[in-house]
Amino acid sequence: MLVKINAFKYFLTLLACTGVNAVTMQQFESSLDMMRNGCAPKFKVATEILDNLRAGEFIENNGELKCYTRCIAQLAGTVTKKGEFSVQKALAQIPIILPPEMQEAAKAALNACKDVQKSYKDSCERVFYTTKCVRDYDPATFKFP
Repeated sequence: MLVKINAFKYFLTLLACTGVNAVTMQQFESSLDMMRNGCAPKFKVATEILDNLRAGEFIENNGELKCYTRCIAQLAGTVTKKGEFSVQKALAQIPIILPPEMQEAAKAALNACKDVQKSYKDSCERVFYTTKCVRDYDPATFKFP
């Protein structure tokens, strides 16, 4: 599993170092699968629930699912050492990990949802509800590993 996580981080580093401004939709969707493969084995969450999450369905009474979303955010480099979701880090990742057609919607959603996490103490819940807010802001553009 560590190999899968390192492979994803290598992928992001490679994109950043090669000067690629954005990925294609196909590359982005492949990265979603890599991220899922890096985090899913750590949590007891059925594939069906993860598939539903990818489609934008958030099950709020599932602690494992909440921590899965934090794991994904950690892989993307958007969680601070204190376990908070960092909008600044997420905004910095947008040009690297999202295709151009998703970037403006993602920026707007992140800015609209930046304060959601203040209502939660638990790191998993902070990330989960911020992610849910992003989905609610623009369901048509939302995609999640």
